[in-house]
Amino acid sequence: MAAEWQLRTSAARPFSVRRMGAWLIAGIAALLCVWLFVLPVIVVALSSVAAHWSGTVLPDGVSLRWFERLSSSDFDAVTTSLEIGFGVAVLGTVLGLWLALALEGRDRRGVGAWVDMIAMMPNGVPSVVLGLAVLIAYHKKPLDLSGSAAIVVLVQLALVLPFCYRCAAAALRAELTVLREAAASLGAPPAMVLVRVVLPQLVPAIRASLALAFALSLGELGATLTVYPPGFATVPIVVVGQVNRGYYLPASALALILLAVSLAALLLIAAKAPRLRINR
Repeated sequence: MAAEWQLRTSAARPFSVRRMGAWLIAGIAALLCVWLFVLPVIVVALSSVAAHWSGTVLPDGVSLRWFERLSSSDFDAVTTSLEIGFGVAVLGTVLGLWLALALEGRDRRGVGAWVDMIAMMPNGVPSVVLGLAVLIAYHKKPLDLSGSAAIVVLVQLALVLPFCYRCAAAALRAELTVLREAAASLGAPPAMVLVRVVLPQLVPAIRASLALAFALSLGELGATLTVYPPGFATVPIVVVGQVNRGYYLPASALALILLAVSLAALLLIAAKAPRLRINR
């Protein structure tokens, strides 16, 4: 009995040590995530309602005066950011889906490889360099976009397109190809195959593409700061301008509004549409 109990104890000890090690690693990872990602957001939220904050751990009093001081131009910047974000997300998702479907099944050693490389090229180019290239290319006739918001949409579209393309390409599984070929063999026209077979299977990828492109567009600064025309401003541009002048607390209030609006928009994109029940 003593030998059997000792054997069970020695077998359970490594298991408990492994479990404790796993919990320790998970705890350290969670602590790092909180320190790197959650804590900065909490600091911004506290700064937006701080009456005064200098040299102390917590703010000296709570006040909503920074929200009250936001002008109409600040709210116009929020509206502009949302409009540009939705436009870039939709265009990027459509183009990324079209590229993924066009390159599906192609030999990646020929034309498909070149198109794939060109589509992913913005990921390897600094955003400021990309913005400067777009500004130089489209600041003269016959296609002068330097004075309109279209140049901002164009440069942000180039930045988000690789992510949208990869989201769609990763969802094109072999099973989907079999379904498409089966539907085509039964006489379904290509448009019906696309609408009734392909797109319903790609809904999760489309949602992921929209959410990712929208989030990237809202926070994009480098390329936008290079190409934006006079009189145009997004929230990142306004926030950076306020921070450069030392207005950290008003900048935090505007940033918190953008964060709340963007989270609401992302939840709306990720929300599942209710299924309609048809009574027979």
